[in-house]
Amino acid sequence: MYGTNHDPAIWSDPDVFDPTRFIDWKESPFSFIPQGGGDFLGGHRCAGEWLTIKVMNTCLDYLANRMEYEVPSQDLSYSLNKMPSVPHSEMILKNVRMKNE
Repeated sequence: MYGTNHDPAIWSDPDVFDPTRFIDWKESPFSFIPQGGGDFLGGHRCAGEWLTIKVMNTCLDYLANRMEYEVPSQDLSYSLNKMPSVPHSEMILKNVRMKNE
C-alpha cells in the first residue's frame, strides 16, 4: 500500500501529508487499497483471500501455540521501496522444536 499511495505518477508531492487533496474525491475510499476493500461481494477482492487467511491462521497457531523457539537479536528494519517488504535479516529463529503436549 505504501508504494501505491506514494506513486508520483498518481499523486503530486506524494510524500507530503495533504488531506485537502481528497476534498473533491468522488470515488470509494477503498479504491486506495490494492485489491479493493469493504464488502466482499461488491468490492474488487483477491480471489485467494479466504485461502490465505486460513493458511495464515494455521501458521500463526503453530508459531504461537504449538512450537517453541528463540528469537535472537537481529535487524528487523525493512525497506519501503521493495515488495514484498521483509526485514533485512529476514526472520531468524533458533532452537525450533514442537511443544510437548
